[in-house]
Amino acid sequence: MTVTALHDFFAVLAIVAAAGVVLLVLARFIPAVPAVRFSDAIWKLQLPLAALVATTASLGSLYMSEYGNYWQPCRFCWFQRIFMYSCAVILIVASIRRDRGVKWYAVPLATIGLLVSLWHNLLERGFVEESKECIAAVPCANPYYVSFGHIDPNTLRPAGFPSITLAVMAFCAFAAILALLLLPEPLEAGENGESSAS
Repeated sequence: MTVTALHDFFAVLAIVAAAGVVLLVLARFIPAVPAVRFSDAIWKLQLPLAALVATTASLGSLYMSEYGNYWQPCRFCWFQRIFMYSCAVILIVASIRRDRGVKWYAVPLATIGLLVSLWHNLLERGFVEESKECIAAVPCANPYYVSFGHIDPNTLRPAGFPSITLAVMAFCAFAAILALLLLPEPLEAGENGESSAS
């Protein structure tokens, strides 16, 4: 599989994660029976799913820089990696231990990562000006590759819709982790011997 095909595959996963976030948010605020059942079913898999998202994002970023086209992470990519890799380790351990109290540790990490990803996306789209530190090293505003869009040759910025870059993928992954970890506990949560600590 080529690096561009792999990037496109991860972009599709990011779209699926974003759609999942929308469904989880809608299920939370729409009081219909199917929405409640959907939330309850996802709640049972909350920790493994969050760990899977964080681990997939971490391994994908490692592959792109180590074995792909040797893409060098920019400054904000490194910041996002710090929070994603930390979430991956914490969520894997919590998933194995079935420790739902992990949200006290993982939610702050994912929130900071989400904000860094948001800032990186604003840089890539030209809403925020790039700092001299970014320009001097690896430019933060110029992605290596864009899935489902293109890089404008004049501005070197993503163009077209949805124009999914690694920063967009990180944003979707952090949003999915937060949506999963912040699911409300079902009323009958303590039945199967699972910890119902929130």
